[in-house]
Amino acid sequence: MIKYSLHIIKEDKMELKKLMEHISIIPDYRQAWKVEHKLSDILLLTICAVISGAEGWEDIEVFGETHLDFLKQYGDFENGIPVHDTIARVVSCISPAKFHECFINWMRDCHSSDDKDVIAIDPAFL
Repeated sequence: MIKYSLHIIKEDKMELKKLMEHISIIPDYRQAWKVEHKLSDILLLTICAVISGAEGWEDIEVFGETHLDFLKQYGDFENGIPVHDTIARVVSCISPAKFHECFINWMRDCHSSDDKDVIAIDPAFL
């Protein structure tokens, strides 16, 4: 079992509240009456998990179960953490262009061009 750390997120003081604002541009095309988990919660979970070292859908689910209290500081997670199949299905249905726009805008919002530290994130894992 892989152990995940929130060290990167906490130490770099990433602005997760700002992330939640940026996520709002991504449309959710799911049928409202079938939605058990908010799109914003699933994306928050996925981004935090990947930044913390998760490498697949099951890893993301385990990360969420392990860090639910932390995640609830920023999202609702009213129905807990979605199972890995739900995470994969929902993430695969969002617009890659909208996600890219959201993520880039969030990074720009968090780090000015004067910042000396660089965070490298492989987009293949997102």
